[in-house]
Amino acid sequence: MASTSETSPLLRSTEEVPGLEDDSCGTVNKPVKMQRTVGVLAGAAILFGNCVGAGIFISPRGVYEKTGSAAGGMIVWAVAGLISTLCTLAYAELGTMMQESGGEFVYIKNTYGKYPAFLFSFCNAFLIKPAMLTVGVLTFADYMAALIWGDGATFVMVKSIGASVIVFLAVLNVLSSKLIVKFCSFISIFKLVVVFFLLVCGFAIVIRGKQHKENFKPATAFKNASSNPTDYGLAFYFSAFSYTSWNSLNFMTEELKSPTETLPRAGMLGVTAVTVSYLLANISYLLLFSMSGIIDSKTIAMDSGYLAFGRVGELFMCIGLLLSVLGCVGGGILCVSRNIQSTAEDGQFPAWMSRINPTFNTPIPAILVLSTTTMMYLFVDPFALIPCLGTMEWYFYMITFSCLLYLRYTEPKNYRPFKIPIVVGVFLFLVTVACVVLPLFSSDRYSALMGFITLPLATVFYLAKHYYNKFSRSSYPAATMVSANSSVVSNSSVVSNSSVGSDKGGVGSLPVPSYGSHGNTQKESIVFKNG
Repeated sequence: MASTSETSPLLRSTEEVPGLEDDSCGTVNKPVKMQRTVGVLAGAAILFGNCVGAGIFISPRGVYEKTGSAAGGMIVWAVAGLISTLCTLAYAELGTMMQESGGEFVYIKNTYGKYPAFLFSFCNAFLIKPAMLTVGVLTFADYMAALIWGDGATFVMVKSIGASVIVFLAVLNVLSSKLIVKFCSFISIFKLVVVFFLLVCGFAIVIRGKQHKENFKPATAFKNASSNPTDYGLAFYFSAFSYTSWNSLNFMTEELKSPTETLPRAGMLGVTAVTVSYLLANISYLLLFSMSGIIDSKTIAMDSGYLAFGRVGELFMCIGLLLSVLGCVGGGILCVSRNIQSTAEDGQFPAWMSRINPTFNTPIPAILVLSTTTMMYLFVDPFALIPCLGTMEWYFYMITFSCLLYLRYTEPKNYRPFKIPIVVGVFLFLVTVACVVLPLFSSDRYSALMGFITLPLATVFYLAKHYYNKFSRSSYPAATMVSANSSVVSNSSVVSNSSVGSDKGGVGSLPVPSYGSHGNTQKESIVFKNG
């Protein structure tokens, strides 16, 4: 039997299938699909590049400021790495069970329906990710402008650099998925070099005998440690923000070679590399600085290079920071654009956003939408939006982990190529609940609540799109369908999902598994050829 994903068109009208158009002869072309070009190492490099941005190289002071001690801060960084690893494995279970690009959109839609899935995609594609990408772009622009013009850099100069970076990375994403993957892989290798250089800086200070031994002695490592549990929760919140994008590969599942193997392996490898890099970087910081020095430094990586090797070390760390941010933003555009394309393909966003260019084999409209939205955030203060958008991101993580638990209860016998212990799923759900609730008791409680104001706005958009589609369908006659033997049939003649093709070689209907009570209603039947 031939593979349904390679030989069989979906039973949908030609107007509804993105990239399926009539040619000059009146025949129907097959829809353009993304190619599977990302293996384990490339996937791990993408994940590593998306996670390791400017945060760890600018200032981890938020963690140490809240914990108050060197040992407490290191423990929080390690715990955040462990939880991020568990989150990646939990998403690997969902991603190998539902092998579609789109990440949380796919999992929420197949569990709870299209409306909550749309809320995620709307907030993720137009609010959360563009704002976070803009933070990276502005960090790059600020440092590049200071490197070129020093204190003479103006507002226009900084914004122009930021806009140029977005255009450059958008063009790379448009030209080829392989090209941007190779670019992110190169940047990831350089980031490892930067982390190694940080270690060299720390050892250089040790050789000179100027290291801060008090940060590593058992008697003083916990000195001034906070006794307030809330402080450790907020410290975890800060460190977990540096691990954001551990779910990058779930947005591009359809581009992974053998997702059943690649998704868990690449995810595990990538997050482990991120965790080890963060721990090594923090060890170097603790060798180079006292606790007060870490808290007061705004550019701790550059200060580390200067302390160890003077101006040359500072310049190297500055270049490392710039390239790290560049790789992080480029990989972010790669992954988030797939979320937009997947949502549009499902009919929740305008259909033109789902189109895949047959020449470059990339979702150009989705890339342009994301890049344009990111550029709009250049003219506001995205840093002020981080508290509310961070809370919203944890809220959708919570919903996704509830999907995992719900499907374990309602579909216990469903095929799961990769599976985590149920106790891990429960633990992660409780962690995400805490991360949603905890900010409501902090000084930024109103900022945390602000993000949820966008949900009614997204609901209005969803209802408008729903009724527009409903009106449009009622204004046209029934769409024609294309069968596997190239004959044209009407909707009424499509075989039902309960029927199965005979073994003698006709055309049959293969039901697509639905997860929970809400399956993918647009892919109700798949036609295949028996062979």
